Amino acid sequence: MPKKILVVEDEQLIGLMLAEEIKRMGCIVTAVVTSGQAAVRSVQRNPPDAVLMDISLAGVLDGIETARIIKGERNIPILFFTGHYDRQLLDRARTVCPAGIVDKLDSPENIRAALSSLLR
Repeated sequence: MPKKILVVEDEQLIGLMLAEEIKRMGCIVTAVVTSGQAAVRSVQRNPPDAVLMDISLAGVLDGIETARIIKGERNIPILFFTGHYDRQLLDRARTVCPAGIVDKLDSPENIRAALSSLLR
């Protein structure tokens, strides 16, 4: 049975590109959402097997707080994506025990490898 993945990315074009890559890997994308609040609602309505989460979401909930809420409700693996390598931000992200943290600007091969490891 294909894995179901939720994509949480406030830059819509990047979110759609990630969703296409996930589909090419044979998975189902439950939704592509742009805010933490929408991510929490999506997980409650249609729980995914894993979440691909932008660390720096705009709005009330950043990706780390959103991950904390989701992990508090359900034990779903979360892979963070970031374009910012601020040490404090990464230390904060590690407090929610993500499945990993991947640079958005990394090579497509490394991003695919991170996604593959998340889906095992």
